[in-house]
Amino acid sequence: MTLAQNEVSVPVFEIDQPATYGKYLLHNRAEISVHLRALLKHHTLITVYLDEGKEFFLSTLLSIDENANQLVLDGSNHAASNDAALKAARITLSAPLERVKIQIRLPGLSLATIDGKKALIAPLPASILRLQRREFFRVETPHHISPLRCKLAVPNSTGGHFVVDYPLFDLSGGGLSLLGPVDDAELFSLGELFHDCRLEIPGESVLSVNLRVCEVLKIEMLDGQQQLRLGCEFISLPGTRLAFIERYITRLERERKALRSELEY
Repeated sequence: MTLAQNEVSVPVFEIDQPATYGKYLLHNRAEISVHLRALLKHHTLITVYLDEGKEFFLSTLLSIDENANQLVLDGSNHAASNDAALKAARITLSAPLERVKIQIRLPGLSLATIDGKKALIAPLPASILRLQRREFFRVETPHHISPLRCKLAVPNSTGGHFVVDYPLFDLSGGGLSLLGPVDDAELFSLGELFHDCRLEIPGESVLSVNLRVCEVLKIEMLDGQQQLRLGCEFISLPGTRLAFIERYITRLERERKALRSELEY
């Protein structure tokens, strides 16, 4: 059974599972500040999930004020998303940082206008989750220049298949996220398995991978456009292909660090 266009899956937040992931929680104010400032310095894309996570949008940190005990996030380009953020009782921030997954829980947001732009303000978190396990090492892939792409054979009503070709949003040793048109959400169901998908890495190779759908989400990009984000996990991925993917992730991170160093210099 496929998802209707107005339905999305609900993400699982590891920060809500202290029995399993409690050892990854950071409570020290200085440690929390280091990671927040790293997110700010690197202009890291942050996914802002509202309440249980069915509604969300992309943002970045604009500033951190420890004296005022607050952080400031870039507001959405859509007024409806900002309104939903103000009404949400629970805010979850999720972002990759140096190949580690960061999750932050905020009690709520307030709206402000800074330099003529909408901004969202929240108290500094008392704790954050920093996931260091290998399967959580996730890197945002290039979106504009030489984006990675993946082709999936989707079954049709006549018993045949047609191919969809999506760019990657991010990649890890455990899986990937794809971006596509919102209308394509009805093509996929949670748990659905796609065999022999073609993962294309520019200048490198084309890998055949099996993907299982874990999330079907509608996401608001920084420019305000709505897109489908399809979260998938690798199934029965051979060790040689996993090693290839991890080498690519390491190379991408190394290139980005070198570029940041040049810009800072």
